[in-house]
Amino acid sequence: MEFLTWHYSYGIDYYIKSWLGSILWIRHYFSLSLLLKTLFAPWKRLVETDTSPGFNLQKKFEVFTFNLISRGIGAFVRLTLFGAGIILALMTIFGGAAGFIFWLTLPFFGLPVFEKYKRQKENFMLELMFRIKESHKPYLEVIFDNEAGYFVLTHIGLTREVLLENARPEKISLEKFSPKSYREIIEKLLAENVWSNEFFNKYEVRPEDFLLAAQWWDKKTDEETQLGDGVLGRPGIALELTFGYTPTLNQYSVDLSTPQSYSHRLIGRGDIVKRMERILSSGNNVLIMGQPGVGKKTVILEFARKAASGQLGTKMAFNRVLEFDYNSLLSAATDLNQKKTNLALILDEAAAAGNIILMIRDIQRLTNPEVEGYDFTDIFEEHLEKRELKIIAVSSNTEYERFIAPNLRLRKFLEKVEVTPPKKSEAMEILIDAAKRWESLTSLTITVPALRNILTESDKYITEVPFPEKAIELLDAVISYKEQEGGNIVIVEDTNAVLSEKTGISFAKLSSEEKERLSRLEDIIHQRLIDQDAAIELIGKTLRAKTVGIVKEERPLGSFLFLGPTGVGKTETAKVLARVYYGSIDAMLRCSSR
Repeated sequence: MEFLTWHYSYGIDYYIKSWLGSILWIRHYFSLSLLLKTLFAPWKRLVETDTSPGFNLQKKFEVFTFNLISRGIGAFVRLTLFGAGIILALMTIFGGAAGFIFWLTLPFFGLPVFEKYKRQKENFMLELMFRIKESHKPYLEVIFDNEAGYFVLTHIGLTREVLLENARPEKISLEKFSPKSYREIIEKLLAENVWSNEFFNKYEVRPEDFLLAAQWWDKKTDEETQLGDGVLGRPGIALELTFGYTPTLNQYSVDLSTPQSYSHRLIGRGDIVKRMERILSSGNNVLIMGQPGVGKKTVILEFARKAASGQLGTKMAFNRVLEFDYNSLLSAATDLNQKKTNLALILDEAAAAGNIILMIRDIQRLTNPEVEGYDFTDIFEEHLEKRELKIIAVSSNTEYERFIAPNLRLRKFLEKVEVTPPKKSEAMEILIDAAKRWESLTSLTITVPALRNILTESDKYITEVPFPEKAIELLDAVISYKEQEGGNIVIVEDTNAVLSEKTGISFAKLSSEEKERLSRLEDIIHQRLIDQDAAIELIGKTLRAKTVGIVKEERPLGSFLFLGPTGVGKTETAKVLARVYYGSIDAMLRCSSR
């Protein structure tokens, strides 16, 4: 009965919207109105101009006939496409009308859509709240006895029994509560202190872990149950015909709007994409700056995706962002003048096409002879002055200051856009997005505490690479480790094992022996060091405070300045510390100023 009610209400609405969407897609794909507007436009911008001095009747005739043929071919192709588009649109209109009759008389056609509709987050929450209010079971048991509850529990590494045993159900009050997402329910439970701090400490989870797992499920469900996104996709045929050929450029470039297997969803950088759009729309060019691994390529991939699908403004919509492989182009010739000619031809082709944005990595390699011996600044200057060529240059901060900033002829055409490392909260979202991808590719379940540990420990111990790359690389290593070791759930201990391999530092939990050794750290140090009671007591307190988590994680393990005359035991104290805390004096680096 529920299905039939849905089918003859929302189901009819869904069918009509899908039907109209198909017609709109045909209109977009064939660009019917644009085909008529550009009916006699030259074919793929192929136009001949007479630049010879004086009046040459033969040359004028050749130019006239070439342009006439170009426009004739364009008109023929556009008329053919217009006819095909009209026929397909009519077939869709009449076919959709016939399909509507089948939809009304044979409801079972709508079952797959109904199942997807029921799983939508909003509908799932309505049904869950109804079950909570109608069920005689405890609220908490109903809240976690479903798909969302199972997902959250498996992704924080707890069982339902443990959660229920340690809860205080008398604190739950759901009167007049209408959540729109599963995260809102978890927020409500945490706000009412359903679980004590002792529970979180005992099982080594945090309230934020519950929230992140619930948010993960919400987003995953939204993606899986979406019934059409309203995005028409790549440019239509008619729009493509208004742009020029790029046969040579296609050989030396990669289209960044195509799906990339290694790309990650852009999080927290939407303002950078908008700024890039404003700069390029105004006729200027973009210089993306930032440390290696900070996410410069991810920002450009997102810009390319939005441009290709028409989600940017009119000037940038349906543009192609191509990564220029200048290494292959330059290696194709040995003569410097030939290299310049080839580069100029590529830039001419990109500018003439009308829809190309060139992404150039390490542009200083082409414009500063100190780097690789090439200086093609004059070629770039010639093309950029016409404001027809659009480029997105990429460089690091150091290379910009050293090689690009002094080059005023090039710098005047580039507007800097700096990409900085994401905040920790944004890095966690990126990490969850990467974990989601790994879960879809493998049979593994990656827990939120494990991801949090990756984020925290990589921040402390991997300093040469910025976020988000260092966290993503560490996650990739943990996945490889888990697949090798076996098991289906990635937990904190797995991340600690990989961190230990990479850093040489033990991340294992303190054993009873280690706890006992830590409690009498002063006595152990005194076995090799005489007196110095005040200093050793301070060292012991500092290390114990850090180990048990009293000191903030952002601070270093310990910062000590040992002062005293030669021979009192400063170096020996450092050696004893390394031996006691890390197990070997080799675990601590010694830098001598001599």
